[in-house]
Amino acid sequence: MKKIIFILMVGLFVLLISSILNGSFAPDTHAASYPDRPITIVVPYPAGGVTDLSARALSELMEKHLKQPVVVVNKVGGRATMGGYAVVTAKADGYTLGFFPIASSMPEVFSYFYDAPYSGKDLKPISCVAGTAMSFLVKADAPWNNFKEIIEFARKNPGMKVGSPGKQTLPYLVMVDVAKKEKFSFVDVPFAGDAATLPALLGGHIPIGAIDYSAARSLVEAKKLKVLAVCTEKRVDFAPHAPSIVELGYKLAYVSNLGVFGPKAIPYELVKKIDEVVGKITEEKEFRDRMKSISIQTFYQNADTYHKSLMQYKETIQAFFKEEGLVK
Repeated sequence: MKKIIFILMVGLFVLLISSILNGSFAPDTHAASYPDRPITIVVPYPAGGVTDLSARALSELMEKHLKQPVVVVNKVGGRATMGGYAVVTAKADGYTLGFFPIASSMPEVFSYFYDAPYSGKDLKPISCVAGTAMSFLVKADAPWNNFKEIIEFARKNPGMKVGSPGKQTLPYLVMVDVAKKEKFSFVDVPFAGDAATLPALLGGHIPIGAIDYSAARSLVEAKKLKVLAVCTEKRVDFAPHAPSIVELGYKLAYVSNLGVFGPKAIPYELVKKIDEVVGKITEEKEFRDRMKSISIQTFYQNADTYHKSLMQYKETIQAFFKEEGLVK
């Protein structure tokens, strides 16, 4: 009998140690004292872009709530996966977090386009914070004043060129769906970012371009460009005149969002604490006004909802790529 009890005690001890090591068990005192030193938020893009500016807006208010410095660090490269890897390989203690787009949060979905040294399973979603607004734009003197008119033009003129950030991006997915539904063809012209697409659009090399609204806002306000639609579920408050793709009756494969992530083993108590702080911040006028000023929509989801959304997006995107013959 004593031998059985001894074996059971050893088994429980091993299980406890294993739980502590993989982060599934953490004493409440850990969360109670968190944070007691500076927190790093990793951004996988250069300083000055919408992801970076959004992360900095969030970090400044996190400092006020958590009473500790929250420092944004830009780790650029690997198609936004260098930053992701930095978080994956960090200690799961809540002091290294990531502020990531879809591409960084589940890179395995985009394996046809690039490789990554980790997958989405290596990250823990904590909070969705914001959504970007990829927009379909034309020159101000173009004959089309709405999305329906350019679709009618595309039907009569097969092979219309559409400038996009590439086949792995949301605008391309949207255009494929629209073309199938409306029965027209188009030619995707990929560009290496908004900075390359804008001159091509303004120069008349492409009739329509898919560009993040934040990059085109000044040209829209200067009446050099017109927005025909935004790749969002609803209209955005910084461009209320532009209808959303969903409003126009088309599908949105996923919401292009930005969120907070930690290493997969980060304790639940820390996830909950960080998520609660982020949730409060997204309700504050100061944060919402800051996001609006950089043409980013506040889009909060708690940890559980965010995880479910990402899993749904993953399934939808993979199905699309398979249909396009981009993955097996």
